[in-house]
Amino acid sequence: MIQEIQVKKASGEQQTFSEDKLRNSLRRAGASDELIQSVIQQMQSQLYDGISTHEIYKKAFRLLHKSVRSLAARYSLKKAIMELGPTGFPFEKLVGEILKRQGYEVQTGVTMQGKCIHHEVDVLAEKPHEVIMVECKYHNTAGHVSGVQIPLYVNSRFQDIESVWKLHPGNENKIFHSWIVTNTRFSYDAETFGKCAGLQLLGWDYPKKGNLKYLIERAGLFPITALTGLSRKQKEILIDQDIILCSQLLKKPGVISGFEFNHRKYEEVMAELNDLCLSSELS
Repeated sequence: MIQEIQVKKASGEQQTFSEDKLRNSLRRAGASDELIQSVIQQMQSQLYDGISTHEIYKKAFRLLHKSVRSLAARYSLKKAIMELGPTGFPFEKLVGEILKRQGYEVQTGVTMQGKCIHHEVDVLAEKPHEVIMVECKYHNTAGHVSGVQIPLYVNSRFQDIESVWKLHPGNENKIFHSWIVTNTRFSYDAETFGKCAGLQLLGWDYPKKGNLKYLIERAGLFPITALTGLSRKQKEILIDQDIILCSQLLKKPGVISGFEFNHRKYEEVMAELNDLCLSSELS
């Protein structure tokens, strides 16, 4: 058992180190009980009072990477999503893919007419009797908090759209939902207002059940930025080609054949990609 130490979060808050949280994060990445115990034992002498959560992540990541690269890739999910930036478009496509896996027809970057003005909707997801309008709030650095002004603003926009859409023929009996999705977190007031106004707020670890992290892991939607064998520049090239997910890259492996890889490096990257996609299918 690791002795009690204080850990500094990206927001600057202090919290007591939780060995259980570390175990759970390693287990979600697919590590065996034996590997989890090995990682924790090796980290015991490396932790100190005031250590940052980012430093703990780096230490655990290095140990996983030495063992199985695809496990390290799964473990780095939060960081990988932050590397999808600087724009929020790849994140919107990721959110859209989550809804596609749930049976919705999805469009991204849709302009919709409201009663008062036109609005840009990041993700529009539809089923025969249901419509979901999604506002995405993407951040490429940790520590950002979406305050109550975000749901206040979004709620007003979506109400303007809904008032018009309900009048369209065929939409009378449709259920309309409004979502706000962020890869970081919401303030307490934002969460409170969301519940009161009937908004679905989806943060990295909010709500406790069915949060963004859970939905991505359950669907196996790992971004290509999670791959440890690619450089940042190579990942940017793939994103520019609209290849956001590892599953997309697996279907088009030829796009990385032009990278400056020797045969051994190419095989290592493909092995990591196959392992990650296979573990996603089994999760």
